[in-house]
Amino acid sequence: MDVLALTTERVIALVVVVINVVVAALFSSVSTKVGLVAASALGLSLPGLAMIWFRDALSVTGFDRGVLHDSPPLFIDLIGWLFLILLPVIFLYKLLP
Repeated sequence: MDVLALTTERVIALVVVVINVVVAALFSSVSTKVGLVAASALGLSLPGLAMIWFRDALSVTGFDRGVLHDSPPLFIDLIGWLFLILLPVIFLYKLLP
């Protein structure tokens, strides 16, 4: 897969990141500094975005008896979506102490 190819899933992930940043900037009560909140939301969204964009490269996990074993890209994709959606929600609603 081409790294720079914009698939539907990648475009949706980018839209979700933009929505995360805008919603955090508008509705977050964590801080009064909008730029800091938006930058934090972007930083929390980047690991999930990276997992979605580079799931094929991340699926090669390591050696088992000298042979590379691949992790199913679907699992990495699922973890990426969980990171992309849950981390900003936890941050926005202060669900962690």
